[in-house]
Amino acid sequence: MIKRKGQEEIVGFVVIVVIIAIVFVIFLGIKLRSPQPVQKDSEILYQFLESALEQTTDCVITTRNKNEKLGSLIRECHSGNGLCISGQTSCGASEETFKKILENTWKVGNEYPYKGYEIRADYVLNASENSGGEEVFLINKGNCSGSYVGNSYWLPEFPGNIAIKAKLCMN
Repeated sequence: MIKRKGQEEIVGFVVIVVIIAIVFVIFLGIKLRSPQPVQKDSEILYQFLESALEQTTDCVITTRNKNEKLGSLIRECHSGNGLCISGQTSCGASEETFKKILENTWKVGNEYPYKGYEIRADYVLNASENSGGEEVFLINKGNCSGSYVGNSYWLPEFPGNIAIKAKLCMN
């Protein structure tokens, strides 16, 4: 009797292990079949963001009487109180300047290596927030459904930060 009970317990344990193994294999198969966009960090893209934010814009804020750098203009856009002498808002001027820089730097389309790009700026309170936050602006062009290279640049904006995230899409 005692031997038989021990054999039943071993058989039950083996059945449980087999069921877990089957579930794991099914889960692994589903995970491998669904292609996820692959991001690689790009040092070139980080340097692009860093230098683009130092670009002088056509916007002169009335209280400072000087042409603003793109990074300062994005901060003004978030705070909502920047208006250029020309009458254009700081948000409009920052997006227009960023679009010009992007058009002159990254050619995108089917005939180019990069099929699209996306630049988004979000205000976040915590640096640990990867997504969400308050959107400042979003610029995109082309197809960004496949793999891409990306990076981000952080602008301090008390009490949080403006996270500028860029990605160049390859297919």
